[in-house]
Amino acid sequence: MKTLAWCGILVACAVAEPLTWDKLVASADEDPVIQASQKKQTAIGGRSCTRLWDDLEFEYTLDGFGFLEHDFELKIKPKAFGEGSADEAYWKSQAEYQRALMNYDRSAVMFERYEHALRYVLRQQIRLIHEQLAQIAADRIEVLQALAGSETFRLQDLVTAMEEQAAISAKLVADSNSMNDSKLKLLSFVKGYDSVSIDSNFLPTIDELKSILKDMPMDAEKYADVAAAKAKWLVNEKKAGQDAAGERNFISKIGVGYKYVHAKYKYKWVTQSCSGSSCTEEWQLQRTDDDRRTQDKFYASVAIRLPFFSGNDNSNLKRQIDVLESERDYQEAKRDLSQKVERLREEILGLIAERDVQQKFVEQVDQGALFEDFATKAGNDPLLLLRAKESSLQSQLKIVQLDMDIFTIYLDMLDRMGALARTDVTNHLKAGPAK
Repeated sequence: MKTLAWCGILVACAVAEPLTWDKLVASADEDPVIQASQKKQTAIGGRSCTRLWDDLEFEYTLDGFGFLEHDFELKIKPKAFGEGSADEAYWKSQAEYQRALMNYDRSAVMFERYEHALRYVLRQQIRLIHEQLAQIAADRIEVLQALAGSETFRLQDLVTAMEEQAAISAKLVADSNSMNDSKLKLLSFVKGYDSVSIDSNFLPTIDELKSILKDMPMDAEKYADVAAAKAKWLVNEKKAGQDAAGERNFISKIGVGYKYVHAKYKYKWVTQSCSGSSCTEEWQLQRTDDDRRTQDKFYASVAIRLPFFSGNDNSNLKRQIDVLESERDYQEAKRDLSQKVERLREEILGLIAERDVQQKFVEQVDQGALFEDFATKAGNDPLLLLRAKESSLQSQLKIVQLDMDIFTIYLDMLDRMGALARTDVTNHLKAGPAK
């Protein structure tokens, strides 16, 4: 009984264990998209080695239903000149393309996890500020109700305060709904958890983010879409080389055969000997013996393809167009993403500058200078003191909202740069792109 009780306690503890940030990142390897990409890579890596021929064919011919003559022939279709090396180059490029696609898939999978984790953490911070603003709204209503009947009391101020309280309450409901949605999404990524333990510690500080943006390598070749487009271009290029090599198969077939004859098998017309002018020559069939040597029954065959009027020029032109089109897609993706990433970087730096202004105001309030100024001018007026606290909280709220914009854009930039596909780090936000 004690053993069962301890087992129950251990199971309960295991179930109660919350989902942490490290487990969330590690769960990307178990995502069905990543597993499908890995299977495809494994299939390409496990392909058979290049052979010296394409087809091996065995042909049997029966000459007549007398079953006297049997023809056996083994034929092979040799690879064209240079086709083996072209095949090897194609499959290497295909493997590189699949690696690029897998990095693209991994980046998309990680982006989804980071997106909901960011929303959960920052929305939690916004809800805490909204709760404090709700308390200030309730205190303001209480003060105004206490001032009812005085000369300074205005009913409009009380109505406005009640409207503000209702608006804050609505925002609190929206915060809870947003956090709950993000929590359910995070729990859906990793099975076996019923709570989330993710905080803002995995986020880089603003100073760390400035350093990352300053030292960030702007190498467009590593961007997810650019790498995939380049790999696709190389695949089309090697495929064109493979097809061109395949058309140089001037020798279609090479065969070795053996013709087996059962005993006497042939008939020939012979004349019956006669003499005299009145003799009439008679023809009759006579079976003959197959007196060939065994080695004479073997033979060799070869089929040569004549390339005249084959239309290869049109095929080569079509392949060249496909290669040039994929090269154009690569160059276009490289240009567009280079400009887009640079714009996102400048946008983040602009938001950080705006955040610094708000942060200075909050620090001034936290140091007490603003409260002292209010107290000196207002003479401990509770409404003005509440307004000072509200102003500080609203500035903090703007900072958190700016943080949400900053990290949302930063996450988008990391996704475009392919940094989220890194497997050598556990926190892509703090690590940034590989240098």
